[in-house]
Amino acid sequence: MAKLQLKNIRKEYNSKTVPIKDLSVDVDDGEFLTFVGPSGCGKSTTLRLIAGLEEPTKGEVIINGETMNAVPPGERNVSMVFQSYALYPHMRVAENIASPLKIRKTPEGEIEQRISEVVQKLDLEKSLLDRKPRQLSGGQRQRVAVARALVREPEVFLLDEPLSNLDALLREQVRAELKQIFKSQNKPVVYVTHDQTEAMTLSTRIALLYDGVLQQLDTPYQIYNYPANSFVAGFMGSPQMNLMTVNCKGQKAMLGDFGITLPELSEIPSQIVLGIRPEDVHLATETDEEVVTGKVILVEDLGKEQLLTVQVEGGTDKQLRSLIPADQSWNSDQVHLALPVHSRHWFDVERGNRLS
Repeated sequence: MAKLQLKNIRKEYNSKTVPIKDLSVDVDDGEFLTFVGPSGCGKSTTLRLIAGLEEPTKGEVIINGETMNAVPPGERNVSMVFQSYALYPHMRVAENIASPLKIRKTPEGEIEQRISEVVQKLDLEKSLLDRKPRQLSGGQRQRVAVARALVREPEVFLLDEPLSNLDALLREQVRAELKQIFKSQNKPVVYVTHDQTEAMTLSTRIALLYDGVLQQLDTPYQIYNYPANSFVAGFMGSPQMNLMTVNCKGQKAMLGDFGITLPELSEIPSQIVLGIRPEDVHLATETDEEVVTGKVILVEDLGKEQLLTVQVEGGTDKQLRSLIPADQSWNSDQVHLALPVHSRHWFDVERGNRLS
């Protein structure tokens, strides 16, 4: 049974450049953990620390109970798929796939057998095996890079934005294939991406980083529905969650001219951050309470849906976005929006922490 552990990992290049700050994460057999976050948050550095391409300033990288800090990359028994695929341009596809086995001096008969198994698993045409990487499409190169990782049968799989060079349609197709492939491996998988759709669809758990600090580690469902802070709330989800700093007046949060009932809090602050996802903001009906009124200032047609940006009455800097069905009609001068109680999120203004 394989297990990857990161214990209190810190990486410093100098006193001002600290991409990873006290990171602790466990990844078990069969788990697909995705590190996600904005550029420069430390996710690719974390992957390189696991692979041994860089050494942590502090903390431990542990695989199967053994500390790897002093173990060279080639002896860690991990496989890594790079963003650029990192295929050897002078080698044929078959030679690229076989390269990690030849380094380990695996017998030729076993090499041929493993290549045959992985080519079949990835649905790679056998005619491609004699080609050079420059003769392949982006999707084919990506499959070859994954095949090279699989053929080694490592203890841990590492993938650094492997789909970023593919077009949108191919990315969706390969994403589904990757999920099936790595599910069957039953080994720890650590995936890095800035694409939240990839993170949500592929992962059993997501680790969201910002400025080298772990913001939340949880299932895609929990992160989407119960974000730990306003950064997580704003980063995960497309279109982005509505996040507005509003004044509190009694038991109400004032959104423009309209009072929104606050949750039960031990102490009511002077200001609070109200969050609600555009798909949860709908055109009000007669049964809705606490309706917000405003003027539509922008309409974005998304095909089966339309995204309305509404200027709230009495709030010069308060705008709400609402995602409604494309065939739903609305008044261009004034719309009434409902913000369901169960869909509201509340965050602290100073630290951004979730309040309820």
